[in-house]
Amino acid sequence: MLEMLMSNYELRITNHKSNKLIIRNLKLVMYSVWFLILALPSSPAAKTLHVGTDYVTIGGALEDAHDGDVIEVDGGKYKESLKIQKNVHLKGVNNPVISAPDGRIIEVISPGVIIDGFTFTYDAPALSASSSAIYIDKGADGVIIRDNRFRNVLFGIWNVEGRDIRIERNSITGVKIEDTNYRGNCVNLTGSQNVHVIDNTLNYCRDGIYMELCHDAEVTGNNITDSRYSVHTMWVDRGNFSNNTAAGNLVGLAIMYTKHSQINGNYAYGNRTHGLLLIQTVRSEISSNVVIGNTKGIFLYNSVYNEIKGNLAMNNQLGIHSWGGSEDNIIHGNSFINNEIQVKFIAGRDQKWDNNFWSDYIGWDMTDDGRGDLPYESNSVVDYIFWRYPVAKVLFASPALHVLWMLEKQFPILDVPKVIDAAPLMMSGHKDWKELRDKYSYYKPERIYGDIEKLPHLPGGSQ
Repeated sequence: MLEMLMSNYELRITNHKSNKLIIRNLKLVMYSVWFLILALPSSPAAKTLHVGTDYVTIGGALEDAHDGDVIEVDGGKYKESLKIQKNVHLKGVNNPVISAPDGRIIEVISPGVIIDGFTFTYDAPALSASSSAIYIDKGADGVIIRDNRFRNVLFGIWNVEGRDIRIERNSITGVKIEDTNYRGNCVNLTGSQNVHVIDNTLNYCRDGIYMELCHDAEVTGNNITDSRYSVHTMWVDRGNFSNNTAAGNLVGLAIMYTKHSQINGNYAYGNRTHGLLLIQTVRSEISSNVVIGNTKGIFLYNSVYNEIKGNLAMNNQLGIHSWGGSEDNIIHGNSFINNEIQVKFIAGRDQKWDNNFWSDYIGWDMTDDGRGDLPYESNSVVDYIFWRYPVAKVLFASPALHVLWMLEKQFPILDVPKVIDAAPLMMSGHKDWKELRDKYSYYKPERIYGDIEKLPHLPGGSQ
């Protein structure tokens, strides 16, 4: 091949002595390059190692493996604690079970590792505080953990300061300790950037997914039950927390100290306290979430400049609770249906929440534009009377009630900030709300805070 290349060059060059010298030197250079290429060690081709036939232990296969190899582990039980220091694909065939007495079952040290098709469990329920079925070390970027089962684990998957990690389609069941504070997090992430946690089923965790200082995360399609918090974020920016289901937890989604994020399309029902808890959530989009049968549906504390739209809060003890300086949010297109208290609002000034549907709104639409002609107002005397004495709604058209209404406009009895919806919707934008009501009718507010006062400004009212 090299001679053919050289002959082509010779055809283009005349027989002058200088040109012959050029050809000779060029040959020397090309022969030298060719020799160096042949002398370089070639990377061995990726191979597949079989545990169960060629190897008795997974650890033995890991010792012989090279970067890029696949280690296939046949079904069976393996009592091992492993460290993966090579870029390998650890693949379970017929659901092999790896167990350990305590500590870390697998510690991933190398980047690019793939682990799929296994069951991980511990031999005993008493686990040390740092027990983690899979621990991904700092620097082990691009790791993929998918299609595994975790049983009786304290921490399921734990990573610190990783990048581009994918945790997909795993089923994780924690230790069934009644006090959730003594459990571990099913997925525990600290300082992990661009992580993807998708389509996992998590239960009996402390927090299903705990994230601290993790930016640009994707947390979607997860189902979290019987835990303290389903998704719990702390100082997490630019995240996508969407299409998750949180049921039967202490708190549904707890999005805290988070900016520029998407919290969309989640279902939170039957949680003991909050369905969707937003603390210091800023400049984010909260849309198309469904919160049913929680003590508090949507809770805002010190959360500002968000757009909250298209959410359905139904059959909660308190539909939406906004306080602690949660102002300047755009809240529109939501449906608040059959909550014991639709809205509880504490702030320094009135807020406009236009174009929402309120099932307790009593008004009319003479212009036939789909919006009420009278505003919906919270924190008014008439609003309080209707809440405290629902039977009074039959007197809505009575002259006495309208006199009281007009007097309050001129001489406010309760001089407190209000939520004002100047154009309340006459029909809910959620066309399927009745179907959802029937589907989740089993879930009733646990009323964990006892009776909640609508207006804390009244004597005896509580926060």
